Amino acid sequence: MSPNAMLDDPTGPVYIRTSGGMPYPPASAPLPLGIAPRQVILRDRVTIATIVPFSSPAQVPLTLLAYLSDQLNREIEKGDTYPMIDALPLEDFGPYWFGVFGAVMILGDVRDVGQVHHMSSTGHDWEKECLGSFYIKPNYPGRSSHVCNGGFLVTDGARNRGVGRLMGETYLDYAPRLGYTYSVFNLVYETNVVSCRIWDALGFKRIGRVKGCGNLKSYPNELVDAIIYGRELGQDEDFVSEERFDKIRFYLKNGKYPNGADRAEKSRLRSAATHYKLLPGDPGKQDRLMLKGKEVISDAQQQYEIAREIHHKSHGGINKTTAAIAELYHWVRIKETVSQVIRNCPECSEMNKGQAAARALRNHLPTTPGGSTNPHFQPENERSLSPSDQIQMEAAQQQQQSAEQVENSNHQSYSIPHQYNHFDMPLDPALMDGSNHASLADLPPSPFLAAGQGLPMPQLPNLDMSGQNLPAPVAMMTSEMEGVEHERAPTAREELRRRLTRAAGYAKRMG
Repeated sequence: MSPNAMLDDPTGPVYIRTSGGMPYPPASAPLPLGIAPRQVILRDRVTIATIVPFSSPAQVPLTLLAYLSDQLNREIEKGDTYPMIDALPLEDFGPYWFGVFGAVMILGDVRDVGQVHHMSSTGHDWEKECLGSFYIKPNYPGRSSHVCNGGFLVTDGARNRGVGRLMGETYLDYAPRLGYTYSVFNLVYETNVVSCRIWDALGFKRIGRVKGCGNLKSYPNELVDAIIYGRELGQDEDFVSEERFDKIRFYLKNGKYPNGADRAEKSRLRSAATHYKLLPGDPGKQDRLMLKGKEVISDAQQQYEIAREIHHKSHGGINKTTAAIAELYHWVRIKETVSQVIRNCPECSEMNKGQAAARALRNHLPTTPGGSTNPHFQPENERSLSPSDQIQMEAAQQQQQSAEQVENSNHQSYSIPHQYNHFDMPLDPALMDGSNHASLADLPPSPFLAAGQGLPMPQLPNLDMSGQNLPAPVAMMTSEMEGVEHERAPTAREELRRRLTRAAGYAKRMG
């Protein structure tokens, strides 16, 4: 794993934690309980290494300090992971890396710091013995110093052995024991793919993005974005469950127990051997561990890549993507991996923004006099919508129009509001709802108005007069109705209702 880029000044003052849970550790104080050398097993399931913690640069042997300083300066010189340009002198490296808390991964079983000094005095080659290092320090001073940051360095000879992942897991174990409650990685260049995969797999969230902040050596003609990672600390983690699969694979392949296996673990491995099978892998790849016809994936980075590949085929939701993975693969907490992939998916993020923009636009569009939204309205002094937002907005509008058409087709008669139900005749609600407008020109189109266009409108002095005294009905406009006799209704009110009903039917036929 390449290191996590930092924002702090390597030559600036060292901050110690002065907020959060008590007690506050003074500079170079002894390590709290629970912070002790931690033995780990590398990816090959055979090689043992130890992560040794240090609370001050004075505890680190000078030869080891010089080797790690040289490794960091090599990384700075590459110009792709750290923002610094100038190499860091040895006298500045010690306080920068180990000024608050640092840890070093050393090959073999190392009991304590004293043994590290003994290795240095007896001429051990750190290029072969030292696998990597990381530090933990406050990300902010003072009142926010309970939020920590970390920097990571994998040595040149330890690449592709799972060192970065193991240091990341140990970081999550040590940081809350040191009193920190939240971790922030300020600047992880998105081109640092290995580092991004590890933090994604370890439950970190991408809480921000800094556009074009990296002028990196490998990308001379472009500015690279950086990702800001964040994660709560102190959550229960079950890394052992992922290691279990690697141990089963080792047992099936070699016919012997992994190093450090106790009696209970040996019994579990024998039982697991009856359920799991080991099939030959592709050329150049390890054998495949199978459970009930599904390939078992134990490496978190591979889990994330599989979930991302399957999700990107259709950009389905959590349940759909999880189900598609579960047909072919097996690992612990597939759904959590899928959730992390979807949160980090730029296409899905853009789609969600588009849907939100469409909803917001529908909620703020001005209405026409009839109460419907005006799709051609665009607020002034606002940026134009992105293509994704436009697609989402148009789709939402089309869906809304289709729903309205279906609803209108399902209602053969209008439901008259209670404030108008004293009219003993069928009325167009659009006419009544628009009665507060100044003129008929402001009203939405109505079949009654359309039917009456161009027709003479007789004066009706008294609607309660006898139907026989009403003026003659308007002549029919269609030749098919000629010669048809129409009897008058007994009262003027009923006659008017009959004529309006007939006009509505005519308008419907013409439409």
